[in-house]
Amino acid sequence: MSKEFELPYRDSSLRAAIPRRNLSFVLDVEDEKGAESETQCIIDSLRCPIERPPLRDAVSQDGKVVVIVTDNTRPCPDDRLLPPILAELEQKVARHNITIIVALGLHPPLSREDLARLLGKKIVERYIVINHDPAQTTYLGTTSRGTPVDINTKVVEAGFRISTGFIEPHFFAGFSGGRKSIAPGVFSLRSAYKNHSYEMIEDPHSRAGVLKGNPIHEDMVEQAKMARLNFIVNVLLNKKREITHVVAGDPIKAHERGCEIEREIAGVRVNHKVDITIATNSGAPLDLDLYQTVKGIDNASLITRDGGILIIVSSCSTGVGPEAFRELHASVNSPKEVLQKIKREEPIGVQWQNQILARAQLRNDIYLLSDLDDGVVEDMMITPIHTVEEGLGKAFGVLGSEAEIAVIPEGPLVLPLLEE
Repeated sequence: MSKEFELPYRDSSLRAAIPRRNLSFVLDVEDEKGAESETQCIIDSLRCPIERPPLRDAVSQDGKVVVIVTDNTRPCPDDRLLPPILAELEQKVARHNITIIVALGLHPPLSREDLARLLGKKIVERYIVINHDPAQTTYLGTTSRGTPVDINTKVVEAGFRISTGFIEPHFFAGFSGGRKSIAPGVFSLRSAYKNHSYEMIEDPHSRAGVLKGNPIHEDMVEQAKMARLNFIVNVLLNKKREITHVVAGDPIKAHERGCEIEREIAGVRVNHKVDITIATNSGAPLDLDLYQTVKGIDNASLITRDGGILIIVSSCSTGVGPEAFRELHASVNSPKEVLQKIKREEPIGVQWQNQILARAQLRNDIYLLSDLDDGVVEDMMITPIHTVEEGLGKAFGVLGSEAEIAVIPEGPLVLPLLEE
């Protein structure tokens, strides 16, 4: 007897049959009900924010405002967030004094068509919308951990800075949202290399769900303060990508409140590790490439015993991601050599993602069901598969027919809390 699962894949799903006798547990979040009126929920948060005056009272009439929005690698509903935010701002600020900046971090710039899909055609037509360029930054000083704070010059020159965001567990920053609109959203390459350094990534507190003592998070907070981020509007979403909660106001306090709520929703307790974990990267847009899929891989590895196997379902429909990501793994012969090369040669490529992938690969073999060519998958020291059932057959061949299985249908949107 098997149990059928619908696993998110691109904008749809794949069906997989898992033998019931092997199925130990399913890690899934309680699906929260969406807000009755998302727009009203957003407006209420802007007018009664956390430890900040109402947004329209916080901005000055003749000042320049920057609105920092999320890029297309996150499901942040900026097309729904921006209209009420801009309407509030325009009660005080002239439209030509408002600039929308897409917080790309080090991701490639978005085309005009991409921006229209992300933000809505009317927004792109009526407002100044620009991509962050990590080469166009202004140096503001150095954090207590030695990170050079280079922030987008338009952000630095603005009189008021507001950012949107989506709060979910994040595999090394604890949670997404909040300060991440600044760092890495609008910082430079050299800022990234220090904040995402081998030492910072390897710290045991740099993990999903952890804020206290997390050096990456605390360094990002310092950068956001130095960049004078004034106000945030962050949301939590359910499986249908409906807004369930909005937290707005003080960039630190509002974000912390959102993280508390998300921990209660996403946190799922498990009492032991399993032999095989089947996980996704939660479908589009999170499964657009292998670079992003490392989040789902890392999450699955948390509940898989050493020597166990991860079966990852992620379309990777746009490819591997940064070519430097593929090149680093392809240049050596083992996950251990990946880590040695990073330690020896850093800064190099997008080393943080290679580091986290290699760390998982030291503990677990990874099988990937994707749209990628098999050879490309093998370059990353991953075994390509073409169905979940094929992956299970291979895994049972290695671990035995009695191997215990866990399933994480929503991949990185779940926060596994291991009790052992």
